[in-house]
Amino acid sequence: MIRFVHRCLFTGIAAFTAVGLLASQADAHECYNASRSAQADASIAAHSHGWFDIQTWQLLSIFDGTACDPSGGPCTPVIPGTEALQSLDPELVIGVILGFAPPQALGSADAVTAFNTLVAFNQQVAAQAATLGVPTHYLTLANATAAGGASNSKQPVTTNGKGIDHFPDAYGAQLFAAFFQVFCADFPANAACAP
Repeated sequence: MIRFVHRCLFTGIAAFTAVGLLASQADAHECYNASRSAQADASIAAHSHGWFDIQTWQLLSIFDGTACDPSGGPCTPVIPGTEALQSLDPELVIGVILGFAPPQALGSADAVTAFNTLVAFNQQVAAQAATLGVPTHYLTLANATAAGGASNSKQPVTTNGKGIDHFPDAYGAQLFAAFFQVFCADFPANAACAP
């Protein structure tokens, strides 16, 4: 699952950047209803057990706060100060990111400090992404894939702004740009920031 998430966002974004095309299969925690109003989302989030209001910084943290397998595609640089998270069970890290477990569940003071660094960094990225038109949060299904058959469509149904869309497909280029704007502003000497 983590390999797919990393591949979906970062490989997909790299391909979009390189050739102007981004296509990937929709995954449950990345699908949202682009046609629904914010008021409807708030009501559904408050009363439905199947929907989850995920913050954009949380999605970013899932991608860059867990170990990336380079055999699944390119990986973003590890955010300095978050190295202690890379060796942990990704499911545990994701549980903490989504608020299902407290940061102390990560097991060490170093891991908690790394988690706090990750959150602060990705909150900066989410704020930068918002200036590029990315929502700060979205409502997604927590227990199913909303657009499961979308990968069989010949039309770009997960990026058309109607019905169920796929967050990384719709906003991947902006997320990628925001990540590197913040990363290279905070860590300009990192090799990933070389021109």
